[in-house]
Amino acid sequence: MRTLCALILFIFSASAASADIRIDVSRYANGTTTVTGETQPNEAVTLDGKYKTKSDGAGRFSFHLNYKPDLCMSDIRAGTAVYSAVIAGCLLPAQIAEPEPVPASTKPPG
Repeated sequence: MRTLCALILFIFSASAASADIRIDVSRYANGTTTVTGETQPNEAVTLDGKYKTKSDGAGRFSFHLNYKPDLCMSDIRAGTAVYSAVIAGCLLPAQIAEPEPVPASTKPPG
């Protein structure tokens, strides 16, 4: 029973950690990646393990970087929390797969 309680506590604490970061904007435009969001006040925030900033007294943070994430995804870390964000506008039109055409039905109507 003690093990079950510990496991439940672990699961809830892991879920709470991911909620410590909220992303408001994550986009790539004109050669600039912009990520803004909120976390705990005055906390160190890291983007993709190489760009660092600190949240302000209200917990807000922002990155405006001449950087394009390789996979159009970025990991934002604050304390023990990690949030993976999709960077909108990052893919070039040629990188976006066109939907497969749906074959016309050969079955007569009716």
